[in-house]
Amino acid sequence: MHRRKLWLLAGVALAALALAANGSARVSGPERASAGGTLVFGAEQGGGPDWCLNLILDVDCNAFWNVMFQTPVVRGAFLFTPKFTYQNDLISRYTFQKNPQRITYYIRKNARWSDGVQVTGKDWKFTWQTAINPKYKDHIDPLGWQDIRSVVGNGKVVKVTFKRNFAGWQNLFAYILPRHALQGTDMLTVWNDCICNPKKGNAPIADGPFLLTRFDRGSGITLSKNTRGWYGKPAKLNSIVFRFITNTNSEIQAIRSGEVDAIYPQPQLALADLRNQSGLKVVTHQSLSWEHIEIEQGAHGNPLAKQRWLRQALITAVNRTAAAKALYGTLNSSVGALQSLVRLHGEAGYANDFARWNYNPSKVESMMKAHNCTKGGDGIYSCNGTKVSFLFESTAGNALRTLAFTIFQDQAAKAGIELRNGFVPAGTLFGSHLPDHNFDLAMFTQLVTVDPHYVVSNFSCGNASNYTEYCNRQVTRWLSQSDRELNPAKRLALIKRVGKVLGTDVPMIPLFQRPTYLVYKTSFGGLVDNPTSQGPSYNAESWFKK
Repeated sequence: MHRRKLWLLAGVALAALALAANGSARVSGPERASAGGTLVFGAEQGGGPDWCLNLILDVDCNAFWNVMFQTPVVRGAFLFTPKFTYQNDLISRYTFQKNPQRITYYIRKNARWSDGVQVTGKDWKFTWQTAINPKYKDHIDPLGWQDIRSVVGNGKVVKVTFKRNFAGWQNLFAYILPRHALQGTDMLTVWNDCICNPKKGNAPIADGPFLLTRFDRGSGITLSKNTRGWYGKPAKLNSIVFRFITNTNSEIQAIRSGEVDAIYPQPQLALADLRNQSGLKVVTHQSLSWEHIEIEQGAHGNPLAKQRWLRQALITAVNRTAAAKALYGTLNSSVGALQSLVRLHGEAGYANDFARWNYNPSKVESMMKAHNCTKGGDGIYSCNGTKVSFLFESTAGNALRTLAFTIFQDQAAKAGIELRNGFVPAGTLFGSHLPDHNFDLAMFTQLVTVDPHYVVSNFSCGNASNYTEYCNRQVTRWLSQSDRELNPAKRLALIKRVGKVLGTDVPMIPLFQRPTYLVYKTSFGGLVDNPTSQGPSYNAESWFKK
């Protein structure tokens, strides 16, 4: 159990970074819950023609807000807690063995689907078979799944045996599919518009405290209490309505005016004012999310980006430290430039791999001249007939990202590099442009787990989650080794080695480790900020109206 020990230690380090901010209104005495009620939660992403619900399709659908919508509906083996540790969810316990690696899961006796069918090893096996189905190879990250030799057990005990070691095994089976409802269906379409049983007239199905009873691409998602029961305590609320408000200024105005009861926005300058508003609670923590710029190096990107020196010039043309101060100074002064692509602040193994890349237009000029690039009348360089100009994509409606782009655009222009505004709806960016590698530059936040397996997905040659199409064969070999290494110290050494190479290759530009902001009315209780990739809906059954 050495790897679990590593996660626990890393969790303690990150938890020590937590920063709590109190809202202006305080509740004295014990909180009393009234039965039922509805909580309206403003969601800044979701909907639109490209948005898909099926989280097993993690290449296409694994946006953070999908996790928020569905954690109360479809459960997995583990939950990721606010303390940055794994907590048993559908299972009561597990055992771990080596040689061969085998995990035995003991599924809770009272874990069942909302139609009364028990959650069993059949669902585990079906989930695995779906993940390795060649039909879905471009839609499901195969790492880890393809290392499983067998999933055995039709009842409440299921044994998962691996062909070869997989260190990130706790990230598997995070989303268990109902075999009796989905066997024989097309996973690319069956859960596009509902979490339901197509064999029962698309009746909603869940093994969590809520059912997803409505999905309107133009307005929002409704979760209704699962009255037929699940393994945990019944939900205190009757329903949760996630209202799509993709403009962050509108989202903040909605909580200020009382149109919604809670929001979980990406950091915005206007959030600072909410701390002084009566009736609201504001909680902020250091998170496991990091903002970055991905640089497409394949056929659809600017061909110059395939050259390492140009990517080095690009990061030298933006002042990440100044941008962090301008964007987050009034919200959380501890936020600075992130200097690693493989570890976050406070985690074991964090190193300043990117600290050498400081804003320096003169250095950019020298790099351009060394590669025979010439500056045009508009002040922008061209290299061998190709203009050093990039379409800069991000999520439309996000005020802070718009400000970040304006800052970077101005900085880069002074260094002779053009950044053009290419902001698009979140569903378009995450649903098609990123998985299709159809972009030049893309700025967004990635939420990760303490386990470094995400590094393997991001930077391995040919991996479906490697949106940039970056490929360094040595890096891929080290990453493959890290996924097989069950000794935490040796595994971390491989990850750190990769980090140093990425600091030279610059496949992405790390920007900032972002704080979270959970804002909710003091007339509600039970909400807890979970600053991990799980999000605050992890305990939605405990939310209540006072």
